[in-house]
Amino acid sequence: MEKVQRKQRDKEFITDPGKRLHIIGKFLLKTDLLVRDTETHESVQLLSVNKDATKILVQGRMAEQFKLNAHIVLYKLLARYVELECEVLEEKPNNQYIMQVEHVSIASRERKFTRIKPADGSVWITNLRTSRTTIDANLFNIPTSVKVNFADTERTLKPKFDIVKIDVFNSIGDKFDIVKKTGKILYIPNTQKPDSFKSSDPSGFIDYEHELGDEDDVRKKIIEYANQKIRSELIVPVIYINHDEQAIPIGYVHAQNRNREIDISEVMEIKTLTFDMVDRIRESNTILVKERFAVIDLSTGGLRVKINHPDLNSELPRRKGFTFDIFFKMQSPITAYGVVRSIARDTDGNLYVGLSLEGNSARPGEKKRFIDNVNRMLSDSGVKVG
Repeated sequence: MEKVQRKQRDKEFITDPGKRLHIIGKFLLKTDLLVRDTETHESVQLLSVNKDATKILVQGRMAEQFKLNAHIVLYKLLARYVELECEVLEEKPNNQYIMQVEHVSIASRERKFTRIKPADGSVWITNLRTSRTTIDANLFNIPTSVKVNFADTERTLKPKFDIVKIDVFNSIGDKFDIVKKTGKILYIPNTQKPDSFKSSDPSGFIDYEHELGDEDDVRKKIIEYANQKIRSELIVPVIYINHDEQAIPIGYVHAQNRNREIDISEVMEIKTLTFDMVDRIRESNTILVKERFAVIDLSTGGLRVKINHPDLNSELPRRKGFTFDIFFKMQSPITAYGVVRSIARDTDGNLYVGLSLEGNSARPGEKKRFIDNVNRMLSDSGVKVG
């Protein structure tokens, strides 16, 4: 089992042979241990342990349950999680296996959420949406979708202004860096009026007077605009919201007029156009997978799913998270965003993806509905829900 842990569980590794033997011999011997990252929650019984706690003998539940030299994790929930990371050394008669114990660890704290395995076919996820190409603020490799959308929108705006440019942010300094850093609009209706350098809405617009410094700096800027014969200027950032729900300033719309002021209605029009651009870029940069994938276990904080898909198997290990729909049988879908906490890959290429549900869902009350469903399942299984 190849395992990629995004967020290492806080755990204490037990290296002293005496302590390892005490934990295994007192708490795990003659008990059932679950096998990590198996769809059906396979288990074994721990039959014996040698004196230095380096080898164990386990009773498998099925023929050819493990392959020789396979690396597996056996675990059990006591007051805290105990894990044995093992290598299969030898297969004995009657589905028994000798295993090398490579690591013994105990979780540093109790699990925050109680997990439950749903009945087969009762919970699944579908409509997985993730990015084809990583788009970040550096944009070392500019996706074609970004270039095409910028060029199309620039052609639409050219007849309306004397100068129009739509481009990605580069290290060009000055006002463009301010727009990128703040994510706000730079709008100077009349470059020859000092009041135009102020902002009446600092939440969405840059106070350029404050950024320049003092009145002398503003006067110098007015002269500079006059020499350039620029009467009005506007810079609107293009803010891309990726599938990790991060707002990334990837570019800008820059408009200038020589003979007339840019009206505030035109500012709003361009701002709306940037939203349309981002929607188109996201659509062309999105992998949408409509297949169903089984939920192996879940808690009120998240879930674990088994995934096997040619696009997702290569993309998900590189992603922070993705959006998807959760289906509880006979219910409408719950749209959620999951942060990838762990990924394991078995010998057949299946991914076992652990997700914590975070961020805002697409519809109000979605997270509460998910929690209510999990609590109902826990209650039905006899777990006290407090």
